[in-house]
Amino acid sequence: MPGAKSRVLTAAAVAAVVGTAAVVGTAAVAGTAAVVRTAAVAGTAAGASAVLAPGATAAAAKTRTIIYQAFTSTGKPAIHVTSTSHGHCISGSDAVNRADAWRCFTGNFVYDPCFSSSKAPGLVLCPVGPWTQAGVEVKLSARLTGANKGKPSTKGSPWALETPSDKCVLATGATSILDHLRANYYCQTSKNVLWGFPSRTSQPWTIYAAPPTATKLTRRVAVRVAWF
Repeated sequence: MPGAKSRVLTAAAVAAVVGTAAVVGTAAVAGTAAVVRTAAVAGTAAGASAVLAPGATAAAAKTRTIIYQAFTSTGKPAIHVTSTSHGHCISGSDAVNRADAWRCFTGNFVYDPCFSSSKAPGLVLCPVGPWTQAGVEVKLSARLTGANKGKPSTKGSPWALETPSDKCVLATGATSILDHLRANYYCQTSKNVLWGFPSRTSQPWTIYAAPPTATKLTRRVAVRVAWF
């Protein structure tokens, strides 16, 4: 499960379990897309129907899409650095296809994604989930190489999702398959996993939710916020 420390799973997956308070950040919102540069606005878009039966229509707010930024435009951290470690990044992030996102290691711990800034060479910031204002600073022992090709965009797959009742982060390690869908997002407070990627054919977006032990996928939940 990415974000917090783990010896077994990726940091993003652990953030789904450890997670902290929801923070969207101060940002100007253009349509439904926003760029988060600093943190501290609790709450997100207006509530949505928590559970959608197949084919049901939700009278809910549109899914909000946000491009996450760990640094300010001047290269300063936009999050509170809770600790500093030394390590290296082996490649671009597996969680998000952005040229400034990385998969990094400090000792036996994995952080994915971590973010770099051209105005802050020699370090990356690894957030504990995109909705928090906290993360780890990793001072790099080697230069960054093997970057992803993508630019920050809401067109690809989100690396984190907020439903009306939970916050979930993309798992970058091995997971399971059910009804031809991968267990993609591990959530903080419930025992559910979000399977596959969100359906964007209507508003709000929806995604299958079920426990890891489920034998069939039948229930969809609304996606309030998608982080890219």
